[in-house]
Amino acid sequence: MKKDKKDINVPRNVPANQVISLEISMAVKRYSQPKLFIPRKNGKPSVAPGNRWYVSFYWRTDANGPLDRKFSFTKKINRLKTAKERRIAGNHLVAILTRALERNWIPDKEERKRVKPGKRDGSLILGEALDYAYKIKVKAGKSPTTLKGYEFHKNRFLEWAKNNGYYGVKADRFSIDHFYEFLDWLRFEYVNEQTGQEVSGSSVNNHRRSISSLFTTMKNERLIPVNFIKDIPDVDSDPVNNKAFTHEELKLLKAEMLRSDPYLIPFFSFILYPLLRPRENCRLRVKDLNTENWLIQVQTKTEVLSVRRIITKIKPIIEEMNLEQYPGEYYLFTNKDQPAPWNANLQSRYDHFSRRFLEIKNKLGFGREYGLYSGRHTALMDLYDSLISQGKGEMEALLALMPYSTHKSIGGVKAYIRRHRKVIPADHSDIYTLDF
Repeated sequence: MKKDKKDINVPRNVPANQVISLEISMAVKRYSQPKLFIPRKNGKPSVAPGNRWYVSFYWRTDANGPLDRKFSFTKKINRLKTAKERRIAGNHLVAILTRALERNWIPDKEERKRVKPGKRDGSLILGEALDYAYKIKVKAGKSPTTLKGYEFHKNRFLEWAKNNGYYGVKADRFSIDHFYEFLDWLRFEYVNEQTGQEVSGSSVNNHRRSISSLFTTMKNERLIPVNFIKDIPDVDSDPVNNKAFTHEELKLLKAEMLRSDPYLIPFFSFILYPLLRPRENCRLRVKDLNTENWLIQVQTKTEVLSVRRIITKIKPIIEEMNLEQYPGEYYLFTNKDQPAPWNANLQSRYDHFSRRFLEIKNKLGFGREYGLYSGRHTALMDLYDSLISQGKGEMEALLALMPYSTHKSIGGVKAYIRRHRKVIPADHSDIYTLDF
């Protein structure tokens, strides 16, 4: 529909036939478009020594001034052997830098001075802020296992941030929408180059929890105003790791251990009967076993010390270990196949036994869903089934399991059990009044 002349907005007191001049002001970009420089020899791209490939762009030191500074980046392009490889890598770097600049990345390090401890002016970029938060976690004396998880998840997140132009943005400008981009990448795009495996829902949730904890520290240090990650719900997950063994599978496992690695039998028994976690096994020292009162004192992941009863089923195994021959400071389980000193950190000790167990399960054809931790899951499922067979209801059985599993809430035990089995209710014919 054609606009009527009276609907057109023209300046007052100006003749209708006079040319009207309008001035449109647009914001000036602070950077030029990144470009790949390709050195040439005889008109062809050259990878000869000294012929350096790089991506560059110009930058305005003054936001309203001229493009007076040039920045160049190589990011290991010149390590590639062929011109084709360098061109692909260079174009990828152009795309990354373009995206970063569009998202307000400031390449000038002098303009984003590092914040000294105690300074809270919000000038840290995302990568620096997360590293700073991690250092505070280290200072706080978090356990090596917890810190390793933080570091692994932080590094994967920051690698993604670098590739997507978020690493250099101000920490307080990184938003919940940006973080959802990371979660979507983890869930739908990431594939492990070595194993070809996608990330499980449980792993996605573990990433979220670790990074949320670091963001909470950033908030407490006044580097960001709020930790929005803590309000993001867990993604649905169906854990496949640490599947419980059946009774028949346990018999096969023990038979193979007897043939190939008998020392794993006492190690695995401490997971089955006192319900210790594999890492708790690796922390045990000879002095932690009281064979007079038949108690075990163990450092857990949630408590400084926890005391467990040494039940009748495991007493013969402990008696065969002849613990009275060894100093109390010796580790109970070691790479010497007997109590001994072991100058290695907890993770290394745990990895040692994990590798030995891996050889056993591979011989039997058990998949990646089985691990050392499967012993604890197997034990709890067996106890649960026994309680149910005695006529206890689901809630009654779960409450009875709490002292053995050391969970702090009924919800924790319930989640543990339901990973392996959906509970089928008992016959409820006797409570019907219907007769159809």
